[in-house]
Amino acid sequence: EEERNVDVVILGTGLTESMAAAAIARHGKRLLHVDRAQSYGGNWRSLNLTELEVWVGESETSAADELDIDEVAPPDRDIAGLEVIDLDPRPFSSCFRLRSGAWDPFGTKSEEEREALRTELLKRPGGWSVDLLPRLLFGRSELVDVLVESGVSRYLEFQGLRSARVLTSGGLVAVPLTKSDIFQDPVLTLPEKRMLMRFITSMAPFVGSLAFASPAQLGVDQAHKLRAPTDIGVSQGPDGVDFEEPWSQFLQRQKLSARLQEFLTYAICLWDWAQPQESKQLAIMAQAEVLSTGEGLRCLSRFVSSLGLHGKGTGMPLLYPMYGASEIAQGFTRMCALHGGIYALRTSVTKLLASKDPDTGAWRAAGVVTHRGEVVRASAVISSCDHFLQDKSSTEGSEEASEQTGVRADEGMACKRMIVFTDRSLLGDEGVNLCVVPLGATEPALANVVQVLQLDWATGACPRGYHVLHLSQAMRVSQGTSDAEVSFDDLERVLKSLLSHCVADGAGPNCCLYRCSYIHQPRALDRRWTRGTPAGHILDACAAGRSLVLAADPSAVPQLLVGREVVEARSMFLDLPIYGSAEVPTGDDFLRKPAHVAMEEKSSAMEDLEHFNEQMQGASGDAQVSAAAASLDTHISGNDADAADASVCADGKVAAPE
Repeated sequence: EEERNVDVVILGTGLTESMAAAAIARHGKRLLHVDRAQSYGGNWRSLNLTELEVWVGESETSAADELDIDEVAPPDRDIAGLEVIDLDPRPFSSCFRLRSGAWDPFGTKSEEEREALRTELLKRPGGWSVDLLPRLLFGRSELVDVLVESGVSRYLEFQGLRSARVLTSGGLVAVPLTKSDIFQDPVLTLPEKRMLMRFITSMAPFVGSLAFASPAQLGVDQAHKLRAPTDIGVSQGPDGVDFEEPWSQFLQRQKLSARLQEFLTYAICLWDWAQPQESKQLAIMAQAEVLSTGEGLRCLSRFVSSLGLHGKGTGMPLLYPMYGASEIAQGFTRMCALHGGIYALRTSVTKLLASKDPDTGAWRAAGVVTHRGEVVRASAVISSCDHFLQDKSSTEGSEEASEQTGVRADEGMACKRMIVFTDRSLLGDEGVNLCVVPLGATEPALANVVQVLQLDWATGACPRGYHVLHLSQAMRVSQGTSDAEVSFDDLERVLKSLLSHCVADGAGPNCCLYRCSYIHQPRALDRRWTRGTPAGHILDACAAGRSLVLAADPSAVPQLLVGREVVEARSMFLDLPIYGSAEVPTGDDFLRKPAHVAMEEKSSAMEDLEHFNEQMQGASGDAQVSAAAASLDTHISGNDADAADASVCADGKVAAPE
């Protein structure tokens, strides 16, 4: 009975929904979290090899990993006095389109060899954990802060970025990440090294990094004093920096070479859109695609301020979660379950219940009905787009995102994605490696910048001896764009260019084992029900009162970085109408670290400090003994006769002979 009377029902186990669920349960509210799939993660899922093959073979109007719906009507007594709105139990839509895949995509093997390859890899399907939406986290970022503060980080492991490269017409070029990297770089000319260091030094008021500070500047425990990416102003700077000026023109005024401009814009700032040099070309670009100087400095700051915060050395500005991005969502589901959250997989919601306040006439969500006819009463409902679509409603609608949700969908933006399996490394090092490809790296030129993320067995993405590459390219789509107009030619050319570097090893295209491609296009939140109908008016009213909240699809841009999920989840947690006057949360209550975790960390920190002090004392004692021995050796060699009669005092000093 307790499971059917809760404060909140959450539909979908994506990152945003799972984060909100953990925060709500941590605040002491009763919660039921359901998902129609048989695994956690929603669109953030990481698939094994068998699941990936099935997923690629699905159309956008089917889902083989979901249950077959055999709907049972709820008892009339359980829904008496409530408005019942039918939902599609299996919405025929997805943010992933145009899926296709092929083994041995370049046809270098015979049919028998191709089938033998597939059979061999499918013997260990669980050895693969392939992200549908690979995500990197900056070491200094809001999500990392939330993971640490909440204690969820204890469930996770991360691998740091090993290298960042730029693919040019002449081959792969490593991007220097630290001061020592810059001076030791074999590709940059001496003038370029001086220009780059001068630029970084001049940007010191806006950008802070442990990696570019001297030992005297560092002192002790200085990481918290670094300027955060959001601390940068958006108005005229004190030294004459115009934050509204296009970034490309700003870099030109700094007299940086074209190569350094590409390094900074695409490999360091990780900007998703190509930035032309001419003002005329900039003028015709969409505003969201133009990188301003203010935004460029924020991007630069988030990168360099993350250097040296995690892992050994001063690298690793970006972190990749072991076994894929779905592990982050699952970490929050574990926290939610520990605080009393109830989970039900393979459960579909077929109806939304709404009640009308007799005094004010306002509508609010009152619960849901599952496909098994179970009635769950609740004060609020949170849902992903995958789980909420009014039955028989059309997804055609306005271009604007829903205002009542407070979150704007990525309407007009999409991302072409390609997953590739190889048996050779295309980017050199083991672990997590990043490569960006500017427009002029291939012939003909690319339509937009391409980003490439390479993972291997060290990240848990695949068995030892194999590699997984994620290629992506941002694109803009309009309502009239047809599927026939979408081309993966740019990603194909980049893949062939990377494979060409393996020819010397006798591999080349032969090392490409599998390839699949698809379009990631977030859906507009205001198309989940039909406006102008009685049911549509009720859903509009529930959404306006925040008793019904839709979570946005994962953003297509940025392609490889976590987006607005923390902001969205915090908004859900704070704005839900489920709190009494004495329990209204504040921003500080969002995923606050549990008391027992704080005590454990404090105890562990004290133990580490005591161990460190013991080591220092031991090292100090060893140093004194070594110094005494050295002094004695010197004295003996200098005066053999006297040294023969000399005695060594207990304190290690040499006493004069009597």
